[in-house]
Amino acid sequence: MGGIWNGMLQALSGQWAVLFAVAAPFTLLVSMVVSLFGPQPPQAMADYTPSVVFWLFLVPSLIGAVAQLAVARLVSRPAESPAVALRTGLAAMPAYLLASLIIAVPVALGFLALIIPGLYLLARFFITAPVAALEGAQPMDIVKRSWALTEGQGGTILVFLGLGLLFVLGLSLLSAGVGAAVASMFSVVGLDAIANFVDKLVPSLVGTFVSIGSAAAATVIHAQLTAPGAQLDDIVS
Repeated sequence: MGGIWNGMLQALSGQWAVLFAVAAPFTLLVSMVVSLFGPQPPQAMADYTPSVVFWLFLVPSLIGAVAQLAVARLVSRPAESPAVALRTGLAAMPAYLLASLIIAVPVALGFLALIIPGLYLLARFFITAPVAALEGAQPMDIVKRSWALTEGQGGTILVFLGLGLLFVLGLSLLSAGVGAAVASMFSVVGLDAIANFVDKLVPSLVGTFVSIGSAAAATVIHAQLTAPGAQLDDIVS
């Protein structure tokens, strides 16, 4: 697990500013607009109306796919310009989204079957973004290629994703506390509009960094699995 983490940090080293500039318009900006002007987050199952699901979940995911694909390009090819990475990501997005829809069916069934099978399938298809961005495959080929590359490595990727999820949850809780504390300071002096903005900004920033890190990790794993004879443990070297 440390090998994947170290490989991700090495891939991101020196590129944070560029990756953030590329990803932010499709993640941070979208999240802020939806948070400030979209429907309120659901508090109960009855609140998950089609409109809420569309604006709070579907729209950010669709637009955020561009960031995932562009980051995968830049992590794999640091010398490539952001403009080229974005154009390539936009061109690959239809195939990537269709592949994601194909994957969603068995993953959903897997979650219904005691959750663990769904998590395993997510791990096996974790590298779909770099496959789409770097190999230019068609939707079904993206699915087949991701499945073939991760054969025998699903358990390793699953554990990494589990640890990553715990890290993200901890980071989210910490950032939520910090955001609430800063927002309350503005509220005390009567600046409620700024307080509301700060309260939305902090989790949106965390979401952007998580999106970048996730795409980078998937790209590092893809690079190791496509190298001759590589295993995930080789990422350390």
